[in-house]
Amino acid sequence: MRDRVSRRLRENLAAVGTNKQHYVATRPANGARSESLGPAATFATTEHFNLQTARALTVSEANGRASIYLAALSSNLIALAFIGQMSRLGRAFFTFGLVLLPVLAFMGVVTFLRLVQSSIEDLAYAHRIGLLRSFYLHVSPELAPYLVAVDGTRATAQRGPSAWQLTLTAAGMVAVVNSVVIAACTGLALEAAGVDGLAIPVAAGAAFGAIAFSLHERHHRRARDSYSMTAVDGAAILLPGPT
Repeated sequence: MRDRVSRRLRENLAAVGTNKQHYVATRPANGARSESLGPAATFATTEHFNLQTARALTVSEANGRASIYLAALSSNLIALAFIGQMSRLGRAFFTFGLVLLPVLAFMGVVTFLRLVQSSIEDLAYAHRIGLLRSFYLHVSPELAPYLVAVDGTRATAQRGPSAWQLTLTAAGMVAVVNSVVIAACTGLALEAAGVDGLAIPVAAGAAFGAIAFSLHERHHRRARDSYSMTAVDGAAILLPGPT
């Protein structure tokens, strides 16, 4: 009985020694792999931070642009109301309105275009962050339950945003407000031209406003559908040429 126990003990010690030698033999390979991924992980996390900062800047610029446009619109409409009250809707009111409203419409157009560009840039940065997440999952697959990642097949299969969803964005809001400004400018121009009645200026203003909103929405959708991450990168990043 004692010989059997001692023989089993020697077999267990021999097995432990074999496993220890195998671990010592394979440890340098794993250590070399971790050392090679160390700088890559550092670069990836730094780039992730830079992309998040860039996304925050696009959101901040979009809010600032929209706020400037709405502030200018509200203050100028208040001034137009004072002019109308003082002139009793006379020639000074129409002159001031026909000078002011086209300028506000131009300001709304350039604000809308910049907001669309900012949204496209934000989309490109989000795409880059998604690529970094795929790198994280490649290095550490056990993080899959904790990271939000969508594979390419499901991402491409999703439908684009609807017209209502585009209207809910900051660019869509500015498009609606600017279309109303264009409609008001059209109606005011017809009224100043001496068109009798109220129906014709209102109908013409509504038609021009609907056309303006349709053009805004069409540009927004075309810019979103023709989005190219490489084009955004080429406009934002300049790589030095070979020396």
